[in-house]
Amino acid sequence: MKTIGSTSLYPAVALTAIAASLLTMFSPVYGQSEMAARTDELRRDLATPESRVSFGLGALSGAGRRFGQYNGLHKDGAYGLFDLALVGRDEASGTWLKLKGRNLGLDNRELRFDHEQQGRWAYYLGVSQFKNREPLIVTTGLQGIGAARQTVSAIAPKRTVDLSRTYDQYSFGSRSFFGNGFDLRIDFRQDEKRGERLFGRGTPGTMEFLTEPIDRSTRQWDVVLGFANPVVQLSGGYSGSAFENRIPRLDIVGGSAAAFGAAPTPLNVMALPPGNQAHRLHLAGGYNASGSLRTTFKASYSVARQNEAFIQTTPTFAGSRGSLEGKVATSLFFADVTARPMERLDLTASLRFEDQDDKTPASRFITAAAPSAAPGLGTAGVTGFNIPRSHKQLKGLVETGYRFDDGYRLVGALEQEKISRTIPVKYRRIGYREKTDETQARIELKRMLSETLNGSLAWVHSVRGGSDYSDDTYAKATSPTNQVGSLMWADRQRNKLRLTVDWLPAEQWSLQLIGDLADDRYAGRHLGPRHGRASFVSADLAYALSEKWKLGAWLSQERSLTDQSARSDLAAAAPNPNILWDARLLNLTSAWGFNLKGKPQASLELGVDLSAAINRSVQGIDKTGGVGTASPASLPDFYYRQLTLKLFADYALDPYSSVRGDLIYDRRRTDDWTWRNWVYSAVSDGTTLSQPPAKNTVFLGASYRYRFR
Repeated sequence: MKTIGSTSLYPAVALTAIAASLLTMFSPVYGQSEMAARTDELRRDLATPESRVSFGLGALSGAGRRFGQYNGLHKDGAYGLFDLALVGRDEASGTWLKLKGRNLGLDNRELRFDHEQQGRWAYYLGVSQFKNREPLIVTTGLQGIGAARQTVSAIAPKRTVDLSRTYDQYSFGSRSFFGNGFDLRIDFRQDEKRGERLFGRGTPGTMEFLTEPIDRSTRQWDVVLGFANPVVQLSGGYSGSAFENRIPRLDIVGGSAAAFGAAPTPLNVMALPPGNQAHRLHLAGGYNASGSLRTTFKASYSVARQNEAFIQTTPTFAGSRGSLEGKVATSLFFADVTARPMERLDLTASLRFEDQDDKTPASRFITAAAPSAAPGLGTAGVTGFNIPRSHKQLKGLVETGYRFDDGYRLVGALEQEKISRTIPVKYRRIGYREKTDETQARIELKRMLSETLNGSLAWVHSVRGGSDYSDDTYAKATSPTNQVGSLMWADRQRNKLRLTVDWLPAEQWSLQLIGDLADDRYAGRHLGPRHGRASFVSADLAYALSEKWKLGAWLSQERSLTDQSARSDLAAAAPNPNILWDARLLNLTSAWGFNLKGKPQASLELGVDLSAAINRSVQGIDKTGGVGTASPASLPDFYYRQLTLKLFADYALDPYSSVRGDLIYDRRRTDDWTWRNWVYSAVSDGTTLSQPPAKNTVFLGASYRYRFR
């Protein structure tokens, strides 16, 4: 049997050869004729694919809005359960037919058809659909939900509405092999999104509820030509995408005339995401110079454009354009070299360069305004120009590893990254940095190929700095205000320790452990991030209680703590101006679970899976200085909790069919205050948003499964 083009032998062939070798090893046990019969039977089983069909019914009780947000089980009642995997193969021609479907009775269904002749050609067709439902409870009098024209009214009858988005995806593709190592791949995908989601408009003291109407398409396509032989591998082609929004504007009627005026004033028309498109040429490859030297590279050039016409509600400002004429060109290049100059020594070096060049022309679209001499959010100066933002990144890495006796390997790496950005024009409200650079060193000790204990211990140290800050220019006549160094460009020293362990002390059980510790220290600015700490630990245990029963257990905890300093400048009069305060932001996620599976009888399989998770957020805010007399209030803590129990039983009626029962119990709790009886402006709107009540959801399903060849 031979390989055609660049494809490899089908796995069944290799498995058959392995099986025949194993039977040959045990030839004293089996006679030659019996061994040949068993080998032939195994070959037929592997070469003749298995098809599966499963269908049944499920019932849901106590439907939870969060439980059914994505999985299609959103309301009490019965559901159809239908999955299939039909596979056919013509052994003479090596042609395969595959039809796979998942969740075909629910509204998060998938279906895909594949047809291929091994090593010559292949194509596929796919369709999928899922629905995302808003978990918050919306009670509103808004008219025209999900439409391009909506009416806000405080006197309209209130009713509870369910917001949702439907996602339909269609895809197809093909691949052809031409021999001599060449192949051509073509792929296309179209995503259709329809529905509505939370939206709104507001000014200080007046917030009104709206929905964002969604009727959009995203198309992506790829054409890739490849070549491969034992020495050279190349792949290059063209990729493109296009986004179309069929509802580019939202018109609002009613609401607060004092805050927004009466239609058709500008504040009663809102622009929605504009259409755009992108095109990319790319080339990637690899070269095996010898058995100990290999190099790879990637290069691409892409252009993204956004040129939808502006929604005009006022006379065009003199000198401005009718659209943004947005254009961003991105060049990317990456190359690496891997070498083994000695049997125990290996070296790797890589270089990556990316240039995002914002070629959007700068133009004035609104009237310029000078900054106010007194602090105040509403009087910040503006130039009236759009601001093109370009970005360049250069990253290099050198890594070396040395293998010792007993499976130990020592790795050392040095990485440097340089980033430059364009500085915005006048009237910045934060300090800005044109250039940053970061150097990272890593040392790691690994132990591999041990029968009982494998793992690694790594330490990473990095230092980030950069050019001088370009101060904020808002209210420069008095003093700089929001001197906040962003997390992206603040001076930082980071230390990180990572431990991995894979322990197999006995045949019956194994343990995997992962642990991370990280510490960040920020400097260079008296406001902004000061200190960050993070930790992560995960343990996974597997234990064979007997030949029939297996137990698994796991737990994990992730913790992040950030300290930052800030200054309040919201009003010119006491008690609010110039208040210095610190925030200690804590996020803690803990999760655990265990599972038990077994076969008390040859025809019966049982299983139980229990998991729990809790996410807790704490925001500690304290005043630390300033001339203001008011004390900032800390936001309340909140948590999310989830407990899920899954039980199943699978009983084999015969070698080809079985029946299965599933029971799922899901319990979710939260005290998130963010949407606890949120009320929009009672004068003009009166819409309320609230959290769904605590829910105990139960799903019971039964299905029949049939396997055939």
